[in-house]
Amino acid sequence: YIRIGEEYGIRGDIAFFQAVKETNYFQFTGQVTPEQNNYCGLWATGSPLTGQESYNGADPQYVMFEPGLHGASFVSPAAGVEAHIQHLYAYATKSPLPAGKVIIDPRFSLVSRGIAPNWQQLNARWAVPGTTYGQSILFDYWSCALNR
Repeated sequence: YIRIGEEYGIRGDIAFFQAVKETNYFQFTGQVTPEQNNYCGLWATGSPLTGQESYNGADPQYVMFEPGLHGASFVSPAAGVEAHIQHLYAYATKSPLPAGKVIIDPRFSLVSRGIAPNWQQLNARWAVPGTTYGQSILFDYWSCALNR
């Protein structure tokens, strides 16, 4: 998370805590399974996939839609982390992807680009209703850091 986050100018340490929240400490107690390498619930909408979902410009070498599963699947843990970071990047800025990067996040082009340049502005965007979603990620991060 740290290395990939740095490539995009995204706080990988805080993104990791978002992944902790979304996966329930990597126990995957929700709809997404560990084998999907999907650490932030991308495309997990409550309905199972059909396999006919649009890639929306994402490179199919890195992401797939398996019928019956909930959420996109990524070919490796690193691809899953990069898709997560790309999704945050889409919310944070209108800038193009860093040089040499391809779209891995199948929802990248569906985000209102640049609408949430800070974590609190993810409220009601990443998680609905999510009125304190961004604050909860920061709270988890700082609680861990301050309780060491």
